[in-house]
Amino acid sequence: MRSKKPYVKIIGFILISFVFNCQPKSSSSSHSLPVIKDSINLLYGIIGDTGTILNKKYFIINHNNEWKIPYWVAYKLDSIDLKGEIRRQGRFRPDPDLPVGYRAELKDYESSGYDRGHMAPAADFKRSKEALTTTFLLSNMCPQTSELNRKIWQKLESEVRKKVKTDGKAWIITGNIFMSPDSNFINPNEFIGINNVAVPTHCFKVILSCRSDSIFTMYAFLIPNQNTPILGKTCNYLLSVDRLEKITGYDFFPLLDDSIEFQLERNTPTNWGQ
Repeated sequence: MRSKKPYVKIIGFILISFVFNCQPKSSSSSHSLPVIKDSINLLYGIIGDTGTILNKKYFIINHNNEWKIPYWVAYKLDSIDLKGEIRRQGRFRPDPDLPVGYRAELKDYESSGYDRGHMAPAADFKRSKEALTTTFLLSNMCPQTSELNRKIWQKLESEVRKKVKTDGKAWIITGNIFMSPDSNFINPNEFIGINNVAVPTHCFKVILSCRSDSIFTMYAFLIPNQNTPILGKTCNYLLSVDRLEKITGYDFFPLLDDSIEFQLERNTPTNWGQ
């Protein structure tokens, strides 16, 4: 298990292609959280051992009940899933699987100045009305600035879908962290609403993509959640998975064969968005 606090800068990026049988190694793990039975969304393992696990069928949420936002949300996405044509619809609502006082409520976001930012984006789940509307649970949200949510984050989500359409399938993990300007771990210093919903300083996304010929690629992104313009393209916010693991304390895709995992985590991509 990696350290739970970040100690490194957030510049850098990663990619290597690797041929490998798309089957996980043994499910035995040092993580204390139970493996979610039969969940294809966590085929390559649970990435952290803190939080309340919520199995939403289409995605898995690891929820921080104190800060009322996800640590992370994980799901598998197939190219066939993206052929759905259900129009965006859904009612933002608190998650009934979390008790009052341990979850965000609609009033927390009202007049807060922050968007309800999806971790598992609605556009990835247009395969059915049930899948789409499930993404509107507040347990799948964090407070995001409009500068992040409506611009570069939306662009990144679109590019992930394009990648899945090209490669065939991917496992995607999206989450939130709290960092100081000098890249040190901090506790939340901004909250919204009566329930004190924490506002993350950064949002991250990790993608493990697998082509039909069993070639894996791995990408990681870390983007600031700020009100001022977020400059550059999504590729400017790539960093190595190894570095993101040091920042977050997570071990991404721990059931991927170690020799493959370590190679994927350490190398550098040059072709995102091409």
